[in-house]
Amino acid sequence: MPQPWRKVKPARSAGGVVFRRSAAASPQDDVRILLLQHETGKWMLPKGTIEAGETPEAVARREVAEETGIRNVRVVSDLGEERYTFFWKAEDTYYDKTVHYYLMEFLGGEEASPQREEGFVRCEWVTLDEALDRIKYKETRQVVRRAQAALTRPVPDAAGQAEVHGDPGLA
Repeated sequence: MPQPWRKVKPARSAGGVVFRRSAAASPQDDVRILLLQHETGKWMLPKGTIEAGETPEAVARREVAEETGIRNVRVVSDLGEERYTFFWKAEDTYYDKTVHYYLMEFLGGEEASPQREEGFVRCEWVTLDEALDRIKYKETRQVVRRAQAALTRPVPDAAGQAEVHGDPGLA
């Protein structure tokens, strides 16, 4: 927690948990999400700063496109927010950061490519369990768990029958 005499600046960002389904033999391996690896070695979700006049959803779409090259997505649901405090040494400032995340389905037709100007060196589609293993920040793992729960809820099909996507035991 910041020291009382230090300035704390608020920061707002938005991002996406981008997923795709594959033809895996096991339903739990059917869903893959897109992670970015930073040059520091850390794995993360695409996210970026909300500028004046922008909505969180618009920023999430923009940041997914900029940081991964993926534009062909549809927003499936709102995953809520993560909040954390960090110290930026270069500015000698503490930040109270809130990141709003959306679950986004990749609709295909593009290859993911990391935004090297932002220090990203790799994009990779991984299982939800692998994502939880690679992501070290507990707040971001909680967002992935919310995505996991959303992806395993029964979804009505065209005939109105509930059909389970993924493995209900994962939630």
